[in-house]
Amino acid sequence: MATIENVKLEISASGSNAGRSVIEYSYDLHPDAKDCAEQREFTVSVGLWGEDLLDDDVLATQLDEHTVKVRSADPGETIRLERRFEVETKLLNEDFCGDDEVFLIVEALSGGQRSSGKSNTVIGNF
Repeated sequence: MATIENVKLEISASGSNAGRSVIEYSYDLHPDAKDCAEQREFTVSVGLWGEDLLDDDVLATQLDEHTVKVRSADPGETIRLERRFEVETKLLNEDFCGDDEVFLIVEALSGGQRSSGKSNTVIGNF
């Protein structure tokens, strides 16, 4: 099964839509030999999470769903993806007071198998 690594997250205010934030992220998908031989297709989605001391909060799931198809010519090659979408800024407000700590989890599903990767945590006052 493929692995997901190097998940990077950036969050910024939308310049054109008040009250919205831009989520920009990237990740590396590393298909294994079987994924390439079978030319597997992965359904990928992301979830936004808020970091807390005891239990992390799920802010939203199944965002920015997209498909990645592995070609037989890709064995051992990393597939680098860069994506962008917007959310309402209030969604990112995960703490009652102080700074919010938001991270992203990328999940890839193919043939009943799941792989995931976690991003860096972005700290801000959303």
